[in-house]
Amino acid sequence: MLSISSRFLVSVIIAMGLMAMQTSVSNLFWLVSVDMPITFAIFISTLLSDLIGMSFHGEVPIIGVVLVGLLIAFVAAHFAVKCTHLERVPGYVFAGAAALFAIVVLMPLAFYNLDLIAGARTFIGKCCLITGGALSGYFFAVTGDGERAHD
Repeated sequence: MLSISSRFLVSVIIAMGLMAMQTSVSNLFWLVSVDMPITFAIFISTLLSDLIGMSFHGEVPIIGVVLVGLLIAFVAAHFAVKCTHLERVPGYVFAGAAALFAIVVLMPLAFYNLDLIAGARTFIGKCCLITGGALSGYFFAVTGDGERAHD
């Protein structure tokens, strides 16, 4: 079994990776729709550069926002699971989805309704990003089955 910190970091990487991929793919689809030629090399190059660029560059690297959001959500889920006998998987899946919901839907309200993540400009984009948060919560929950015995 992975340690809690390893599981958490992998969960952050999953959420961030899916966020970068969704943003890149939606931007590339738009370019194709306006007849820009996109080769496989451009596709792969864009995915990799967006993953690094979105994660670590900018005034506030997005990976930091995702890390803090998931940390708060997973700590709350831990206490909810422990105190209410809620099942682990649905608890952490909801927590991951709630963290990304806060990032892509609620956080822009603090910035004059400006979407800080390009992939979150559409309803479908927001849904994809929230699903990525749910998947990161799922990973965190299912890789920690041995925890229940230690609680």
